Amino acid sequence: MSITSADSGNGKSRREELLAVATKLFAARGYHGTRMDDIADAVGLNKATVYHYYASKSLILYDIYKGAADFTVDAVHDDPTASARETIYHFTHRLLVGIAGNIERAAVYFQEGPYITEWFTEDQVAYIRQAEAQVYEHIRDVIDRGIASGEFYDCDSHVLALGYIGMTLGAYRWLRPQGRRTAQEIAVEFSTALLRGLIRDETVRVESPLGIELPSTENAGQV
Repeated sequence: MSITSADSGNGKSRREELLAVATKLFAARGYHGTRMDDIADAVGLNKATVYHYYASKSLILYDIYKGAADFTVDAVHDDPTASARETIYHFTHRLLVGIAGNIERAAVYFQEGPYITEWFTEDQVAYIRQAEAQVYEHIRDVIDRGIASGEFYDCDSHVLALGYIGMTLGAYRWLRPQGRRTAQEIAVEFSTALLRGLIRDETVRVESPLGIELPSTENAGQV
């Protein structure tokens, strides 16, 4: 796999460029299969310069993880004035469009997940686990809000939140930039299917399950 510095995008700092290249290499070869020499060669730097930006390979991986975790927490921020169904749709849209924009980062996050306790410090692992817990709690709480208001049928919000996380965050496996459906269109499909199983009011369920007027199509990643 050959990656030049231009492949990581113009206008980035050298550190951001290095991180983008490392993300591509980790996604393609795995963390263990990528050496610091490989990263230096791919970004067009000598290894000493790479170590100036990152003292170890594990710190590069942690920055990838932290970026993914922070993005996911930000994507599920809640607007308390929105209905529960609107909120679920907005979560789904932001998550899928964001994943489509950086599939390699999502791939690294999930494929290296079983091993982070070996490579990260206790504080780094705690940061990632706290972010994951925040995402779960945000989603569960929105479902609970919909149940409490009578908008949603009663259900096990714990199970549904875990299922939702798997449905959305696992999309990196098949979401493709040049596919048949955009990430936005997939968000509509996912949200509509889920919400039609939750919404109590039959008219709302059939006519406006998302609770919003759909924005124009964005070519942000496709399947």
